[in-house]
Amino acid sequence: MSLEPFSYHLPDERIAQRPVYPPESAKMLVVNRRDGSIHHESFSVISQFLRPSDRLVFNDTRVMPARFYPRLDTPEGHQVELVLLREVADNEWIAIGYPMRRIRAASALLFGDQLRARQISSDTPDRIRLKFETSSREETFRLIVSLGTMPIPPYIRNGRADDQDKIDYQSIFAEHVGSVAAPTASLHFSTALIENIRASVGCQIDTVTLHVGAASFQPIFVNGELRPPGTELFNVLPSLIESLQASRSAGGRVIAIGTTVIRALESAARQGSSSHDTETSLFISPGFQFSVVDAVVTNFHQPSTTHLLLVESLLGKDLLCRSYETALANEYRFLSYGDGMLIL
Repeated sequence: MSLEPFSYHLPDERIAQRPVYPPESAKMLVVNRRDGSIHHESFSVISQFLRPSDRLVFNDTRVMPARFYPRLDTPEGHQVELVLLREVADNEWIAIGYPMRRIRAASALLFGDQLRARQISSDTPDRIRLKFETSSREETFRLIVSLGTMPIPPYIRNGRADDQDKIDYQSIFAEHVGSVAAPTASLHFSTALIENIRASVGCQIDTVTLHVGAASFQPIFVNGELRPPGTELFNVLPSLIESLQASRSAGGRVIAIGTTVIRALESAARQGSSSHDTETSLFISPGFQFSVVDAVVTNFHQPSTTHLLLVESLLGKDLLCRSYETALANEYRFLSYGDGMLIL
């Protein structure tokens, strides 16, 4: 694949290590695609840019405490790092880990004194498959929640989460457990801000589910080739797409809160909606024709990422470049706990 994601120099000190409080006090760069204008606001005044006919769509996935530092069940007992990605059968999970070579050499992993998992075969070189040795799926899940830490990205405090991250790295809409990364655009919205939007504007708030995968933890280029984002599970009710399209036909806008919502909605429009979890491998890049989404709230993403290709497909490279240069010049905070953009 020959696509080259937009890149830029991001100084370490511009990567937010904690969110601001209250969350709606974060800066919001407002970018207008029609006239190319860029100006500065905060999320506290986002209502000024909304209309009663707009539909705001959030991702209601819930982040699992999926990062662990287990010991290998070997004489040496080396400690390793592991992130659980997805349950694929009863008590069987797919995971990524580091260092992978050392992990693969062990037959089992020990998660403290309470939980043990043995390795079984895996179909991919960068994944392992684990079978947890507990009495039930419910017991395994209880222990995962009890023993795991929030899988914050490695650029935030080297991925070492604490109790505060259990609050900060979770959207107010979080309901359906299954993500290993937060839909971070929604972290700018507090309950008070949502109530203000409803009261002052009256636009409708909708939710979809897309369980965010491991893109934040894995290299973008493999053997010199761009790796598309992996498959993710999503759930969009059939009635929602019909309702959103009716709102658009009546002059309303569909405003996706985050790139995960874009992927869910545009996947549903192409694959068909379902009340059950469905896999999507949709790769949104320049030239993509959007059929549902009209505007977007999104954070500032890492250089040379597939997320930036998605944003470029909305803005074009020139306006994307100007937007990021403006944010850097005006001391915006970047990445998951940072500030964000409203793209109109």
